[in-house]
Amino acid sequence: MVRPMDLNDFTKYMGIGWVIINNRNEVILECSSSITEWPSSTRAELGAILSAIFVLQTGQKANIFTDSQAAINNINNNIRRNLTNGKSKIRTWCKCNNYSIISSIINLINSKQLEIKFIKVKGHSGIKGNEEADRVAKKKGKN
Repeated sequence: MVRPMDLNDFTKYMGIGWVIINNRNEVILECSSSITEWPSSTRAELGAILSAIFVLQTGQKANIFTDSQAAINNINNNIRRNLTNGKSKIRTWCKCNNYSIISSIINLINSKQLEIKFIKVKGHSGIKGNEEADRVAKKKGKN
């Protein structure tokens, strides 16, 4: 979940947060941080996804719920893209918004042999994981 820190600082950084919930719907791990350098809601969602993937164990299966269809599309479209043609690979990546975060996500998924399913949820609709992530992202704004 993404949360602007302060309207005056909106262009500088945005808060991000995520939670891991077990099968009993209990929060077992949470993280809050911020995204800087041209923050946008999609960039912040991608940053939250990247930081969540860091803590997953090799070979793990996980469902990642996000209210950002743009983040899901960015990841899925770049996984499917053929980026193996030398110069065209560089050109393709450089034209892609948030390419450094997206390539890091894809590389982590591949190197850790993760089985990730990205699921779109409606924001601010009472879904526990999304509401908890919003709460965690807000905490970063208070620090």
